[in-house]
Amino acid sequence: METLTHQVPESGAIAAAHKFPEVQNISVEYDQENDGVIVTPGKVHKGDTVCFKDPKGGKLRIVFLSPSGKETDTMLDSEACAMTIGGSYHFKCFFTLPGATSEISPATGGILDVVPHRP
Repeated sequence: METLTHQVPESGAIAAAHKFPEVQNISVEYDQENDGVIVTPGKVHKGDTVCFKDPKGGKLRIVFLSPSGKETDTMLDSEACAMTIGGSYHFKCFFTLPGATSEISPATGGILDVVPHRP
């Protein structure tokens, strides 16, 4: 298996440079009633490669946040991301619903827990 070497950005998420054989889809659904999101599953293992998807078929853009709330890395729903550092990842979500031309950003974003948190 080829080893990829990347500089790890502040958020600890790395955009995949190559296709990985096993990519876990993370469902990020807009919860209109609560103006938030539902993330399923909410936990993955350190080293897993994930791809964020809207289960309703819309376009999705994820913006990871630093602990201070500063925007760091952006992932599109067509990109794979290797979760290389354990911890709780907070992110904003931007949905373009099927048939819509503009994005919706819920008041609350999502959290993905990457375990273990420590080496």
